Amino acid sequence: MHGRLKVKTTAEKEAEKKKEREKKKAIYQKCMNKIRGLFMSGDRSVVLLNLITKVLENIPEFGTLWNWRRIVLLEIFRECVEEKCNEDELLAMKTTEKDNEVDKTPNKADMIISEKLFVARCLEVNPKAYSLWSHRRWLVEQDPSESVIKEELSLCNLFLKYDERNFHCWDYRRFIVTLGGIKTQSELEMSTSLIERNFSNYSAWHYRTTLLDTENMGVVRDELEWTQNAYFTDPSDQSVWLYYQWLLGREVQGDKVLAVYRDTDNSTIHVLINNLTYSPPSQLLIKRMSNTDENTDENKVQNTDENTDENTDDNTANTVTWRSSTSPSRLWSCDISNFGGHVTITLGDSSVTLSDGATLGVDKEGISPLVKYTAPRDLVEEQLGNIRELYELEPDNKWVILTYLDMVNTCNPHKSKEQITEIRNLTVKLCHVDSMRTGFYRDLWTKLLCETAVTAWWSNTSRDVIRSRDPLNLSKKYLTKLAHSDYMFALHEVDLSHNNLTSLTGFSSLVAVEKLNLSNNKIHSLEGLEGCKNLKELDASHNQIHNACGILACTKCRLRALHLVGNPLAATSVYPACVVQSCSMLCTLDDREL
Repeated sequence: MHGRLKVKTTAEKEAEKKKEREKKKAIYQKCMNKIRGLFMSGDRSVVLLNLITKVLENIPEFGTLWNWRRIVLLEIFRECVEEKCNEDELLAMKTTEKDNEVDKTPNKADMIISEKLFVARCLEVNPKAYSLWSHRRWLVEQDPSESVIKEELSLCNLFLKYDERNFHCWDYRRFIVTLGGIKTQSELEMSTSLIERNFSNYSAWHYRTTLLDTENMGVVRDELEWTQNAYFTDPSDQSVWLYYQWLLGREVQGDKVLAVYRDTDNSTIHVLINNLTYSPPSQLLIKRMSNTDENTDENKVQNTDENTDENTDDNTANTVTWRSSTSPSRLWSCDISNFGGHVTITLGDSSVTLSDGATLGVDKEGISPLVKYTAPRDLVEEQLGNIRELYELEPDNKWVILTYLDMVNTCNPHKSKEQITEIRNLTVKLCHVDSMRTGFYRDLWTKLLCETAVTAWWSNTSRDVIRSRDPLNLSKKYLTKLAHSDYMFALHEVDLSHNNLTSLTGFSSLVAVEKLNLSNNKIHSLEGLEGCKNLKELDASHNQIHNACGILACTKCRLRALHLVGNPLAATSVYPACVVQSCSMLCTLDDREL
């Protein structure tokens, strides 16, 4: 009918779009072939630069072309003088090519300005392209003057206004601030203005962590007071809480030796250090002194990459290889023969000595409680009062409950039964108010309870090493895993019965355990016990071990007594023959002598 526009069908639209894409693709391929040919032939002219510009205007993320562009620009900069180019270059730049006409030749400063404008246009297309910010950084390095620094800060402010979480822009801003020597106070004021505009600006909160003088407690207290206003205003904003937790738990201690265990049966030394590391600290050393010559120089058994253990005289250095069963780890072990005499483990300024015949040595300062917040205790207790007040106002806010829980745990490392009950109730409440993260909160309860148990055990052991053989009872505690197992490396007896364990991850750190009760859990396999070489008695009854593969880990243990009744394996035809075959030293199985 006349006067009506014809509506294109979907197929027609797709065909039209495809035709347009094919056209652009052909132009792009033609242009790229020309660029590649010119660049590979050694051409570094403005003609090549203009061709690269055409492609980057449409594809600003093309990293290779930005690299080629810098090479071309460097060559042009080299041939140009700041105010005047040589005549040959000037003539070449005025030459009219088929599709490229250049009317005048700018000097280096003008070219840098023009290049910045080009990059800015590309950033408008894609403000999160790595190549663009990298090229911009390179341009600033060509002329890092005070005026340029101010311009770049203004650029950062503009892009952060559009997207306050653009981490590319934040990284670039840090580079500019460092390059220009910008004062910290001005950057703190900038981040403050962004946060006051939007409390949820996590990037601005994070930026403050790189600026604050945390050694000055006055500054920290002022920051805590300012943060308090934020979380009282909007207690549901996680950005505020994450920054608040950093303020109270930011301190990192240097590496030190906490405890040493000597396993005489396996000729092994096990060392517990305070920090998690992916490789053994280079300063971790062993010094030995024999009984026969205590006045001689001490041997140094050092960390080495060579897998050797040489027996030498007292005055000759031995070499060992440190190893761990997990990564990262606090527990490092090495094999050493000739166990007689005193043994001293040193790491930095710390040391622990084992006298002749002793199996366990503990740092003279003891082992500090395992807590989340490492700030001074009086400061944490002061903050606990504020959080308790907010908890009364916001009893169902997960961030308030979680912070309150961590503070109660930090302020009471040696907990009473009432305090443990309070922590248990708080974790149960968290499961209700934030049911999507129930598993996380159950693991949190496990972690906190293990921290409490380990802190109490080491507190007793530090005062009386004889008590190191005291059992650790974690039965019926609703545990989902074994947390802080590296701190349990010197335990001889552990009871974890009647919990919710499903695997034995981390149990390889129990290098000294001789008696282990895992009954009435949900364990499918004993995999994880490979490192428990001193294990003599294991109760794994009433679990979910279905086949013989589930007990293969026991082959590396010295098991004398094993309990597997109540597992599906115990009802199979291969039982008990498969168990006897796997555990050659076994004397009793399910209380029956073999």
